[in-house]
Amino acid sequence: MVGIGLLLTIIAMADFFAAFGGFGVPGNFWMAFIGLPLIGIGSAITKFAYLGPASRYVAGEVTPTIRDTLGALGIGGGTTTCASCGGSNAADATYCDDCGAPMRRVCPSCRTANAGDAKFCKSCGADLPV
Repeated sequence: MVGIGLLLTIIAMADFFAAFGGFGVPGNFWMAFIGLPLIGIGSAITKFAYLGPASRYVAGEVTPTIRDTLGALGIGGGTTTCASCGGSNAADATYCDDCGAPMRRVCPSCRTANAGDAKFCKSCGADLPV
């Protein structure tokens, strides 16, 4: 639509300026009255068509930054550090994404889940095996 509008407008303008040289009346100037609105409508349709992909691109670029910022502020899903390798994992991770070590230690006495780097059970105080 933009291309057709541009073509009609170019023809109309060429006819208009060519009429100055011969002091005649431009015969195809009416094409500008069709071409210019076609350019505007085609541009609006093109902008609307690219709105979805542009929004998805911006969301993909901005979302990790927002997630990191909120995580640093302690809002939202946190992360935990692996006691074995120091890798960063999701707070609900069972095993480390980097080394595969268990993220929680289970107390052999009371079966309470403890942090992966805990040396003693948070519930009964028993020593946790290495």
